[in-house]
Amino acid sequence: MEGPRTIAVAGAWGYIGRKVLDAAVALGAKVWALDPGPIPADLDLTRVEVVTDEAAFYGLDASLFHLALHPQHRGPAFARLLPRAATRPLLILCEKPMSEPERPADGNAAIAAIEATRAVVLYDFVELFDPLTHAILRFLSGFDRVELTEVHLLRSKDREDPARPRNYKTMVHIQYQESVHCLAFLLNLAGHLAGDLEAVFAHGVKITAQAQPYAPPNPQAYPYVVDGCCDYRIELGRLRVEGRTDFKTGAEFTKRKIIRGVGDGRPFVIEADHFEGRKYLRIDGVGQGFPADSSSYTSILTTLTDWDRSVDHDTLRRGIYPHPRFARLTYQLSSVLWRSCFDRCPISLASMAELLAFEAGFAEAASQFPRYPG
Repeated sequence: MEGPRTIAVAGAWGYIGRKVLDAAVALGAKVWALDPGPIPADLDLTRVEVVTDEAAFYGLDASLFHLALHPQHRGPAFARLLPRAATRPLLILCEKPMSEPERPADGNAAIAAIEATRAVVLYDFVELFDPLTHAILRFLSGFDRVELTEVHLLRSKDREDPARPRNYKTMVHIQYQESVHCLAFLLNLAGHLAGDLEAVFAHGVKITAQAQPYAPPNPQAYPYVVDGCCDYRIELGRLRVEGRTDFKTGAEFTKRKIIRGVGDGRPFVIEADHFEGRKYLRIDGVGQGFPADSSSYTSILTTLTDWDRSVDHDTLRRGIYPHPRFARLTYQLSSVLWRSCFDRCPISLASMAELLAFEAGFAEAASQFPRYPG
């Protein structure tokens, strides 16, 4: 598969931005980079053109803009890009989460602004672009009748280790920071089987969760204590989902899933791990031949390019793809997950409409969050 001919990466020196930039270079794309920080010493400036003027950067004729930016820094990017998309398509890939936990209304504002244009904006839930995920969906689509009964989602890494430089990057509560990837995978899986996202919540959703605090190596950088581990249970009709997202000391490095169900009367089990360097897919115990070290970031670019060329843009903007409305659902599920932890009680919602209307009250609750010592 091919990647984009040209790509403009904003926030290019950050962890994700640099991963995408390096993948684009490896695919032979023309790459422009925007980042106010010092240019990395190992950057090959014969392969990447650094742009220092924002107006010039967002005016580039790029096949793809990748906004490797935190939600609070995306405003200027959208303000420059979306007017360009008023009359012609523009392909934009955004980092998650959709908005800051304290500013949920920004998600709806983003949807309205994007849908008033011809822009195709997708959010970078990495596993949804991975061929391993597509193989799972192909297997399930081979049945005339299929029902999922159990899904187990484990996503973890040691993010408290002071010896790892990336652990000094500040984070928000783990439900928004990392559990959201698991929720996106679940929505994508269930949505494809149900036929649309609203049908996923036809029998409502019940979430029970509990959290443990994160102990960062740089507590002075945080305004309050954030959650660093979350255990949860989600009930979607007859489907039972058990999840754990763990950033605590000694946590296993994994993005493991176990999916059980019945297809045409026959039980099956799918076991997968999306963690780069440890990837695998087994169906009923049989390995499916995925290389352990395949690049997730190369897959983002090749899959996105393929979708752009082969999928109708209206479908990309409305179907079961990681578009703004999909991202909004993941944000709302993250909010319910967090609120269940905060209140220490289950939360039940009767429909997708109730989920979209749910207000976590995060900004108001923040005044009650404990502070790190010192």
